[in-house]
Amino acid sequence: MTGLTMRTRARLSAGLLVALVACAQPASPPAAPASQGQPASAAPAPSPSSALQALIDGARREGELDLVWGEGQSGGGEAVERWTQGFNKQYGLNLAVRWTPGPSVQELAVRLIQQNQANQPAVTDVQINTEVTALDMSQANALESVDWVSWAPNIQNAKLLAPGGVGVEFTTQTPGFNYSTARLTGDAVPRSLQDLLQSRYTGRIASTPYAAYFDSLASRELWGEQRVIEYTTRFAEQITGLVRCGEIERFLSGEFDILAIDCGNSNAIRAQAAGAPIGQVMASDAPLIAIRYMSVPKNARHPNAAKLWVNYILSREGQDILYQTDFVDHYLVEGSKSASRMAELRASGVTFTTIDVEFVQRNDMQSLARTLADVQRILQKQ
Repeated sequence: MTGLTMRTRARLSAGLLVALVACAQPASPPAAPASQGQPASAAPAPSPSSALQALIDGARREGELDLVWGEGQSGGGEAVERWTQGFNKQYGLNLAVRWTPGPSVQELAVRLIQQNQANQPAVTDVQINTEVTALDMSQANALESVDWVSWAPNIQNAKLLAPGGVGVEFTTQTPGFNYSTARLTGDAVPRSLQDLLQSRYTGRIASTPYAAYFDSLASRELWGEQRVIEYTTRFAEQITGLVRCGEIERFLSGEFDILAIDCGNSNAIRAQAAGAPIGQVMASDAPLIAIRYMSVPKNARHPNAAKLWVNYILSREGQDILYQTDFVDHYLVEGSKSASRMAELRASGVTFTTIDVEFVQRNDMQSLARTLADVQRILQKQ
């Protein structure tokens, strides 16, 4: 979870809203009444706006799309295969979509910045970014600024946009604790980071080697640096190991009972879907919403297809495939599987802090990066 500023975790004022322009249709006779036994004619689908159609025509000329991200990200190859079918059908295309498993978000962001500085084509047409890598790439002038709202029918909510249109939010998660439901139930389940300092949890906890989200907590908006250092100094005495967020098998084996702070709730949902006794709770004293973006590198080989791809991922079909393959979606997209949980948490009085590009801009991330390095050393007991 480390980014270009030693962490990996990563909106544009609303542009002019341009209505989709429907093609003129010849007058149709009125539908026959039901009593005549004839079904009413289906309304014709609206034609794309001129801006959207121009992108479709451009993507057809490009003929292909290159994607690079990790197998463990966003459903990996299974999601890309299913997205490709829906994407081509949606736009009437037959693009060859090539997906290559790649390095971590931060490593790929460094490479894309270097390629842009060298005026070389980007290795991927669409970059999955954290809030930090999105800002770093934007500041390096390595991301295209897109007026999404003016043409993208699935991206009409300006809350989904990174400042300057350099990215579109497509997933949200709530970090907290993964825990074994076979060994922790009822009142034994911790509800806050402070709870984890209790003696009954000593020796039963793992954390992550990258100290996920502790740098966000160190911001002046949340705990502050001093409180985080004091907390992790005590917390390190409670943990017995460091694991990556996807290593659920180490909790199933009984090696650990709790992972804190986890990378989000999707790993627990995935484990539950497979019948594994894993639960997840959001820490009451660290109510965070984690964001991921899709961005178009400035020197993408196939920029038209890339923009259409991002719009498709924000469609209901695109989000459903994402949830089915990675158990995550964006709660602000209509029909979201995670929206009801977010509504329940807010109704219970939870006030979230969203860890997005704007959060990074409001805080001194260089200072927080130094704090994160200190926290990592503490957790590693160096």
